[in-house]
Amino acid sequence: MWPVSRRCRMVAGGRRGGGGLAVALGLWAGSLLPGGVVPAAAQGVPVGTAQHAVGTLVVVRTDGIEHRLQGRGALPLFEGDVLRTEAASQALIQLRPGMSVALSEKTTLKILSRWDKTGGTMRILRVSQGEVWAKAGDGARQLEIETPAAVAAARDAEVDLKVAEDGQSALTVVQGTAEFGTPFGLCSVRGGTASVGARGAACTAPQPANVPAVVSWKQAVSP
Repeated sequence: MWPVSRRCRMVAGGRRGGGGLAVALGLWAGSLLPGGVVPAAAQGVPVGTAQHAVGTLVVVRTDGIEHRLQGRGALPLFEGDVLRTEAASQALIQLRPGMSVALSEKTTLKILSRWDKTGGTMRILRVSQGEVWAKAGDGARQLEIETPAAVAAARDAEVDLKVAEDGQSALTVVQGTAEFGTPFGLCSVRGGTASVGARGAACTAPQPANVPAVVSWKQAVSP
């Protein structure tokens, strides 16, 4: 990801719009310190559970200890955990409060959180590669997904985000609306449309998407 100061400057100078843009600006610039994400809670407090894996889900704790889930279970997840699915593997996790997230094969992500006085606790998924589907909760339950090239923020929305090896990130919104941005611009992406974010470029204008085909991969672990 970009250094915080650079991210804030670039986004502030990007495309201006309505309320959705204000939300995204708040996510990128608000409640951030030069050191990065501000933890929302102590690492000893679970932030979710891994509930189902087809194949193998690997969970790496901050101390380097690995846990593996195969089939159904209730593996606690903590702030700072790194999750990884192997080839031909998928997984379903639940983040508190009330957020469902599915990982496709060969996906790696880190679980983070941030707290601010206006929005409360925001869960953050830092996806370095692979594909995730997520259904963000209602009201104040907001989810942010970061990739090497872009950031997506969802509330009351269902989204799919695919990250290529070069960081290019394709966001498809199944239901609701999500804010999607790179350092060069921000887009409001509505249900049934998709946008792509890449290094060195603004997000593309949302275009109609074949949503059932995009999310068909998650059927084996659907909540």
